[in-house]
Amino acid sequence: MYQNKSQSKTRSLDATPDELRTLVLDYLCHNASSRTVQAFTRSSAIKYMDADGDEVMVAPDESVLPTTLKARLASGEYRKEIRFRILSGQIDEAIDLLNQYFPSVLADNSEMQPLCKMDGRLEYIPSTSVNPAHLLINLHIQGFIEAARSVPLPYYPPGNTTPLSPPPSQNDIVGEDKEAADLRATERLLHRAQNLYAEANRLPNTAERGQYILELGKVGSLLAYAIPENGPVTQYLGQDRREALADCIDSAILYRTGQPVVSKLELAARQTSVVWAMLHAQKVKPPPPSAWPTGVTPPGITKSATSPSSVPSKKSPESDPPEVC
Repeated sequence: MYQNKSQSKTRSLDATPDELRTLVLDYLCHNASSRTVQAFTRSSAIKYMDADGDEVMVAPDESVLPTTLKARLASGEYRKEIRFRILSGQIDEAIDLLNQYFPSVLADNSEMQPLCKMDGRLEYIPSTSVNPAHLLINLHIQGFIEAARSVPLPYYPPGNTTPLSPPPSQNDIVGEDKEAADLRATERLLHRAQNLYAEANRLPNTAERGQYILELGKVGSLLAYAIPENGPVTQYLGQDRREALADCIDSAILYRTGQPVVSKLELAARQTSVVWAMLHAQKVKPPPPSAWPTGVTPPGITKSATSPSSVPSKKSPESDPPEVC
């Protein structure tokens, strides 16, 4: 009786080729892998045969992509460019691109809703703020940090061993010109700091206003050092701050444009991880291997097990669930 029910449930979990293809395309589009999407679409497309049984070759044209897919790819390319600008410290350029391609992300109306509702039963709420006022002041704070650097921070794109050309450093200027340049740079930094405090004081929420003013007090201490990289506030100058800001902005773009904040594949993986961890914590024994869906193997268990009794019941490093983020 148990076996029949398990087999029935197993069949319902089998994914069709179209479902798997859609899952892969969603993941690739979410990560803005345009070239991979085009190659995958061509290689996984339906093959047509002529009267002689030979495959009809289709020209590799972008026009074969569905309109919705092309729109996601175009959006992804803009997202990649904005992310690149933030990761390389070009904050003003990133703000310009946001205003050009995704104006709702930094719009004054903080109550603006996404352009369209996310489809599907599983929805993921961004873990960071999507409030335009918060995003804009976070960008301006990072812009202040970038302007305060005395030593350029190079950015290495994924897969590259050569950094991108950093902006010119004030250390490259010598003599009287350097003194004048340092003075102008300090004046610009002071002006940025004043604007940041004014921006923070305009926040309507008292608690948020206090948090940002406290943060500005710490970030503003960069002004106290001729070489901030040698001071006690170097934690503000690392690449990790750029990455965190880039992730935050990217989530806000996806949210405001009505796209899932995480891909369906990642969301399913997170859900599976949590479910498996809960089952493990409750000491629930997994079903026999004959009841497992095709291609599914619980963590730490091999298909060689033939009965529930052969599955180790004691906790061991091999049977621990994956760590949940």
